[in-house]
Amino acid sequence: MNEYLIPLTSACTLVTLNYLALKVHSKMLIDSHEHLFASLLTGLASIIMMLVPLPETFGLIDLRSLPIFMAGLRYGLPVALFSTILPAGSSIISQENQAWFIIAQDLIAPAFISSFFHNKEYRNGFLDIPIRLALQICGFVFIMRILTHSFLERSLSWSYTLDQLFMFAITSATLFMIIIMVNDENNNWRLQRKLEMQANQDGLTKLPNLRSFMPIAQSTLHKRKVSIMMIDLDNFKLYNDRFGHLEGDQLLQEVSSVLRHLIHEQDYLARYGGEEFILLCTETDPARVLSYGQTLCTSISELFLYKKNGLEAAPISISIGISTAESPHMDLKTLISEADHALYQSKHTGKNRPTLFKQPQGIAQKMNA
Repeated sequence: MNEYLIPLTSACTLVTLNYLALKVHSKMLIDSHEHLFASLLTGLASIIMMLVPLPETFGLIDLRSLPIFMAGLRYGLPVALFSTILPAGSSIISQENQAWFIIAQDLIAPAFISSFFHNKEYRNGFLDIPIRLALQICGFVFIMRILTHSFLERSLSWSYTLDQLFMFAITSATLFMIIIMVNDENNNWRLQRKLEMQANQDGLTKLPNLRSFMPIAQSTLHKRKVSIMMIDLDNFKLYNDRFGHLEGDQLLQEVSSVLRHLIHEQDYLARYGGEEFILLCTETDPARVLSYGQTLCTSISELFLYKKNGLEAAPISISIGISTAESPHMDLKTLISEADHALYQSKHTGKNRPTLFKQPQGIAQKMNA
């Protein structure tokens, strides 16, 4: 009876190793080398399984294939095959009997079988691994072992079949537990990511909020010159009063969506508050940044020309104030204040236009002096 406790002990050891690997992964910044990290840990786990040989009656050497199952399932065939290098080398160095046959059956074959069920979403954590895959993978391996034994031995005893069924149950249960642990860790990661996004995202427009905008803009401003655009939705109060706040919220969502698609790929748009948006712009040439702003104004006014009968007395449009940093390391709050001042000029000179901030003559002369 004690011989049946050996695979149970190995399975518990493997579950513990998987738990430790998940915790190490969550605490370390290893994303850029994750495939290498996963291959090395998988190979080491297989070697540890090799150190606990199973009784000969089970027809298996050990549980070295189980870590390979998870590597193939989560990362695909290249990582699974790379994970076999360490245990295969260990098997050859230790002069294991029938080393090449064991490598093919207990390492290479499991890598191919598990990789067949691989989905790239399993690795990034956005999709849970279906638990049924534990039964399917172990079922394929069970059938492979039965067929291989029948072919080599020209016979199949009931005792061997029962032992293989026992090992099928052990490996399935172990893989089942490991998949549950991986899915649980992924669920925690998704929840944390969702909370972080909610803290840095405007709930209505789904744009970044000012909290997330400021550090990004500050970091960019330390490296290069940038422009800040303050964008305000014209006649928004009139629209709200005429159609209600729900329609006003809908308009904000639509305008934010249009702006998101209109801006340059390298620029960063956020909701400033109310009906105002703020844009971190990499364009600093005065003529080009004004042309950029004019394109945004024209596009919004044309796209929303017939929104709610066009609000003929007060059409939907945007006004923009622009301030460009004279040099890197300029104070971000000053830049935003200047853009806000330019926005005020746009609003009071006809709306639906961009205005570039200009230093008052006296201040500009002092700065040049």
